[in-house]
Amino acid sequence: ANLFQSLWCASFRPSYVEGWKKYISVGMLAGTAYSLSLVQAAATPDLFWYFVPLTMHFGWTTAATLVNLNGSVAMGTSSDTTVVGLGHGSVIAATALGVGITLQAAAPVYGLTIAWALAACSQGASRNTVSGTASDTLKKGAGIQKYLCLGGAAACLATSIFKIVA
Repeated sequence: ANLFQSLWCASFRPSYVEGWKKYISVGMLAGTAYSLSLVQAAATPDLFWYFVPLTMHFGWTTAATLVNLNGSVAMGTSSDTTVVGLGHGSVIAATALGVGITLQAAAPVYGLTIAWALAACSQGASRNTVSGTASDTLKKGAGIQKYLCLGGAAACLATSIFKIVA
């Protein structure tokens, strides 16, 4: 995880913003998240509190991977429809991961972290609906995105609460 995190930091250079190189940071974040998923898999209930920071970082890097992927696609020459579709797909993926990993790994902290990230993204989507420079497609997509994010956050939150009380 540390190696991928370091390489992710190094990938934010001006020479990495064009062509396929803009996806290097996405790959490094995905590698970090995957590495942390292996750590999460080793967690045991009696050591729960020791794994809280790593589980939070696992959730954060999962969300950041999807956000960076969306940013990399948006920086390209993609159509607004592609950007909106990928954004919606990313919210669905984040929600599915948040709910699925929370249930499968009994990791409510992961679900809470994804819920927080989705709630934050809903606020970003709210700001994008009023941007004067955005196309109508992007404004409409951002409006839908806001509610998808809120729904995903609610699903992850509910799943985490369920795992805590169950």
